[in-house]
Amino acid sequence: MNIKSAFIRKRGEKFHVYVEYVEEETGKKKQKSYGSYEKKKDAEKHLIEIKSTINKNKFVAPNSVTLVERCYIYLEEKKDDFSPYTLRNRKSVIRNHIEPFFRDMKLIDISPSFLQTYVNKIYKKYSLNSAKNSISFLTALLHEAYRLREIQEDVSNFVITPSKKDTSVTNFYTKEEAQLLLERCLDTDLAIPIYLMLTLGLRFGEAVALRWCDVQLNEGVINVKQTMVHVDGKVTFKSPKTAKSKRRLTATTELIVLLKEEKLRQNKLKLQGILKNELDLICLNKKFQIWTQQKFFKPFKKLLESNNLRYIKLHELRHTNATLMLLSGTNIKTISERLGHTDIKITMNKYSHVLEEMDKEASENLSKILFK
Repeated sequence: MNIKSAFIRKRGEKFHVYVEYVEEETGKKKQKSYGSYEKKKDAEKHLIEIKSTINKNKFVAPNSVTLVERCYIYLEEKKDDFSPYTLRNRKSVIRNHIEPFFRDMKLIDISPSFLQTYVNKIYKKYSLNSAKNSISFLTALLHEAYRLREIQEDVSNFVITPSKKDTSVTNFYTKEEAQLLLERCLDTDLAIPIYLMLTLGLRFGEAVALRWCDVQLNEGVINVKQTMVHVDGKVTFKSPKTAKSKRRLTATTELIVLLKEEKLRQNKLKLQGILKNELDLICLNKKFQIWTQQKFFKPFKKLLESNNLRYIKLHELRHTNATLMLLSGTNIKTISERLGHTDIKITMNKYSHVLEEMDKEASENLSKILFK
C-alpha cells in the first residue's frame, strides 16, 4: 500500500483522522477516515499512533488486509506482552482455528453473523477452555482493530457466547495412591519435584524453578518466586504470571528432610568439582540438567507403571494436593492462597465436585446426630 500522508481535518464540531493512499488496483489517490473525535488532542494521539505504524512499515489498509494477516500483525505488535507459552498458544489458535475458517476473508468483511457462526462452531468442537482461548484472542484483536478505526464497528460486541458446561474431569490420586507414590519415588531423581507438587501443590514449572535461595530450611519455609518456561526447545525463567502466584508456603517436615539431604549431596558434589549448578536450582536430574516436562515424562510414567499406579498428568499431582487438603478439612481460602489462585472462585469452581461430596457428607453427619 502506497501511503501518501496522514492528517487531521476538522469537519463541523469534530476532528477527523485521515490517511491518504494510492489504491493498488486503480492507481488512484484515496482518503479514508480512521475515526472522529470531539477533542483535538484525542485525534492527535491517534494520528501519532497511525504515523508510527506507517514509519515501521506495519500500517495495513483495512480494505485489503485479511483477518488472518491482521491476526499475525497483532501478535507481532503484542509479543512482548505475552509469555513464550502464550505466544505459542496464540499462533496455534490462528493456524488451527482462525485460518481454516476465515481463509482469505478481509478484515472489513467480517460480519456479526459470520463471526457468530465461527464462535458456535468453536464452542461445539472444542473443550470449554480451548474455545474460550480462541474466542478471547479474536475478540481482543477486533477490539484493537476498532480502536484504530480499521473497521467501522467492533463486530464481536454483537456475538453471543453459547452456554457450555465444563465437562473436563479433574483427576487426582486417593490418599493411598499418593502415599505409595511418595514412598516409591524416594530412591529416584524424581523425588523432590514430586514432593513439591504433591505436598505443596506447586505447578511443575514452579517446582523445577525453585532455587536454594528461595528456601529457608531451618524455618521450613519455601518461597515461590519464579517459574520455568520451556518453549521451542528454549528454557527461560520468569516471574509468575500473577502476584498471587508469588507465595510463601510452610512445607511438610518430610519435604524439609528431603531438601536438607539434597542440599548436603549437592554441596559434596560441588567440593568434588562434579557439580557447578550456577543457577542455584534445587531440582536437577541425574545428569545435573534442568528438568523439563519432556525429560520428566518418560521416567515418571515408568515409575507409575512399575508400582501399578494409574497414570495421571503432572499437573494432577497439584490437583491431588488440593483435593486431599479439602478432604482433610482445610478451609477453601487457605487452599486457594497456597495454590496461588488469583480468586477463591477459581478454587471453588475447580474443586466443586469435592465440595459437593463434602456437603453431602456434612448433611449425613448432621442427620446421624439429630435423628439417629
